[in-house]
This record gives sequence, C-alpha cells and structure tokens, in this order.
Amino acid sequence: MKPNAAPAPTEKAAAKKRPLRFYLSIGFLIFSALLLIVLWLFQTVFLESFYKTVKTKQVQSCAYSLADYIDTDSFSRLVTEIEEQNSMVVGVYDTSDTEFICTYFSTAQYGFDSKISMNTVYDLYQNAVSNGGEHSTITQFKREERFFKPDEQKMREFNKEQTAASIDEFHQMHEPSLERPVSENLSYAKIVGSGDSERLLIVESEITPVNSVVGTLRIQLIIMTAIILILSIIIAVFLAKRIARPISETNEKAKSLAKQEYDITFENGEYREITELNATLTYAAGELKKVDKLQKELISNISHDLRTPLTMITGYAEVMQDLPGEMTAENLQIIIDETNRLNSLVTDLLDISRLQSNTADIKKAPFSLTKCIESIFARYTKLIENDGLIISFEHEEEVFVMGDELRITQVLYNLINNAINYIGDDKTVIVRQTVKDDRVRIEIIDHGEGISEENLKYIWDRYYRVTQEHRRAKIGTGLGLSIVKNILIAHDAEYGVESTLGEGSDFWFSLPIIPTDTEE
Repeated sequence: MKPNAAPAPTEKAAAKKRPLRFYLSIGFLIFSALLLIVLWLFQTVFLESFYKTVKTKQVQSCAYSLADYIDTDSFSRLVTEIEEQNSMVVGVYDTSDTEFICTYFSTAQYGFDSKISMNTVYDLYQNAVSNGGEHSTITQFKREERFFKPDEQKMREFNKEQTAASIDEFHQMHEPSLERPVSENLSYAKIVGSGDSERLLIVESEITPVNSVVGTLRIQLIIMTAIILILSIIIAVFLAKRIARPISETNEKAKSLAKQEYDITFENGEYREITELNATLTYAAGELKKVDKLQKELISNISHDLRTPLTMITGYAEVMQDLPGEMTAENLQIIIDETNRLNSLVTDLLDISRLQSNTADIKKAPFSLTKCIESIFARYTKLIENDGLIISFEHEEEVFVMGDELRITQVLYNLINNAINYIGDDKTVIVRQTVKDDRVRIEIIDHGEGISEENLKYIWDRYYRVTQEHRRAKIGTGLGLSIVKNILIAHDAEYGVESTLGEGSDFWFSLPIIPTDTEE
C-alpha cells in the first residue's frame, strides 16, 4: 500500500463507529444505573410488602411449632422463647363447646401492647374453618390496651351463636373503651385438634411502621447513588482503557501486514484473549512472509521457464534465417520441442488455476488403474533406452478404481517425472501397487537426495525446491506436485510423501477399490 493512499472503504466505515472504550464505559454505567434502580425499588417501593410477607411467614412458622407442642409441658417455655425472640403474643382458646374459653394467654411484655377482642377471636375461628384450619389477617389495635382475658363465668353465658350486635354489646359492657393511636398487628389463627380437644391457637405480632425507615433509607440511597455513580465512572474509564489499549496496539501493528511488512512480532497482551490473538497474528505474519517469498520465487521461476524456451526458439530461428545451412531437421525439432514445452507450462498453469478454483472438469468413471500404469510405462521406453534409466512396476493383481482416468494419468506422469528429475545414482524408479483393506496404494520411489523433515510440508507447493537455486526440470514444468495435490484432493484421495535425506523419497496416494463386476 502506498503511504499516501486513500483509506479503504472498510477503514472509512470503521472511522464512523465509536471505539470499544466508549461501549465499555456506557455498558458499565448502564449496569450501575440498573443496579441502583433495583436497589431503590426494593428498599423503598417494595419494602413494606416484602416486610409483611416475611413477617407472615415468620408468624406462621412459630404457630406451626407451637401447635406441635401445645399438649406438652414444654409449651409455656416455647411460648416464652418465641415472645422473647420474635416479639409476639400467643393465645389459646377451647372451641370444643359452643362457648369459647381462653385457656392460655401471654402477658404481652415483649415488645408491644395488644388486645384481641372476642369479635376478632370469632372472626379468626370462622375464617380458619373456611380456609382448611388456618387463617391470617391484619388487624388494628389501640396501643395501650392489654391482651384481654374475659371473665369465664360471663363467657359461659355467651355463645358464638349470638348475633353480631349481641357480641358487640357484650364487649361494650365488659371491655374498657380507650381512644389511643392504632397500629397494625398480624394475627395468625390455626385450629389444633378436633372434636372435644379442638382448640384455636392465635399468634400475633406487631407490624412495625416502615415510613420512618423508608425516609432514612432514601437519604442513604441518595448518598450511595452519588458514590456508586462516581466510582462507576472511574472504574469504567479505567477498565475501558485497560481492555481497549492492547487491542488498539494490535490493530496498529496489524495494519503493517497490508503494507507487506511481515517482520513484526505481536507482543503478549495483559489478558488471555489478546495474548492468543497476538500469537495467531504473529503466526499469520510468519506464514504470509513465507507465502510472499514463495510468490516472488514463483514469478521468478515462471519467468525463467517462459524465457528459456522463448530464447531458444528465437535463437535457433535467427540462426536458421541468417545461415541457410542451419535449416536442418534437428534445429527444427528443437524449436518444436521448446514450443511444446512452452505450451505444457501454460497448460499446467491453467490446470492449477482451475483445480484450485474448483472449476476443473472431473469426470469420474470405473477404470483399471493397473492397465493405466502399464500404458504409461510403454511411453517411457525411448527415455529408458536413451538415458539408461530403470523404471519398474511391481504389482500382483489388477485393480479397478472410480475416478477421472485422464487426471489420474496426469498424477502418475507428474510423480514419475518428479522421481526422474531427482533420481539417484542407481538411475532406478520403482512404481509399486499394493492392496490393503479395500484400498489400493500407489508408491513412486526414487533413491535420490531425499527431503529433510522441515521441507516436507512445503513439497506440494508450486515451484518449491529444497534448494533455493532454480533449475530446469529434465521432464515436466516444475508445477507437477502442485497439480498432483489438487487432483488428488478433487478425488478425495489420501496422499503423502516419506523421505530421508541421502536415501530417497517415496511419494504415494491411495484410492478405494471398486469390485471388478462394476467395471464389467
């Protein structure tokens, strides 16, 4: 990229977006605001309802405990403990007869004054009967009145079948009437036992007014809100910078890759994700450097291979033009051979392009792989005779595979040509066919210079050479192994290379065998 080049469209679009630190700060502040809203709601708006709900559960739990011990000697001790710990009053009424008799009442000395009128007792009893044996309600009491223990003789003269007017008249006659401020008390009634042993257990507790508490909480919450918001802003800015800074540094370094500056190292970050990202980018930079180097070598090698036949064609043509005596069949054959070589190079380049873009026409059909190899061997007869090469084909049976015979033939030609280009002093190339587990494996073996372990993973690249010096192949164009790889990938074949320095190489591929009757 040129230094003064205009920003790419993606860079312009990115410039319009807000930075990561902005979203982190806003997100943290929104979270803090939501937290404060929830705190305000629970500490002010819903405080009274939550308090009453918890108080009801507490009174109910105490009533259940008392009901279990109502007929034991531990009942009085348990009542005392409950009153001391929970500020409650307890009353027990015998409801087995038409007249209610108070058999137990607390002294109400542990937190608040209370009085339960007989109207309330009867109402609680009726509601408990209607609701399966238990009932809770909130009632109002005058603060300075005491828990009422009615006169037993008068109670016997009065029964629950009297009218409501009679009940009110009775209480007006026998209860003091004092005008005092009222407070809310929670009364919980539970019927214990049945028949002659039926009793009504009443547990009552004062509901403390929360208005004054809410006022205090509001002042505290205002102070807390200011403190939390200030701290949130400070923490949000700090975290945003801490998180965004290494990402910004990585982004700036990554821009160098677009300028083909691959000699950069991304330092480890302050947290795992950025460390992993930097490690990946460092690895990618190294791979891009290798690809860039291979690309330059590829252009250089292709230029060399194109220039060589063109130079020879031009040179021989000029000689034949200037010197009539050089117009020989041998010189013409050289021009034809170099023209064919040039044509092969262009064809191979087109093949690689089509195979890598998945546009190559692969026509799969059953064919005899064994006969295909044998026909290739017949075409190497002249080369074997002229150069003294030994090419052998080892096989035990004929096998059939499913594939594009023309493309597989191209694979075999390229692998054999590669073996000849790097043949050893014994001038021997072995093609071996073995069958195992319904698959056929073809190996092309030479005893040449071999390939080191670190170079094996690059051997399938275009124009890759173990040594940096480019040399013209004896046979082929130098693109053969890249073509082989792409054809075998298109056939879903297994392939690879095994090599030892100084001992030679073994290139192989494997295809599934199809039954012979399929071919027939």
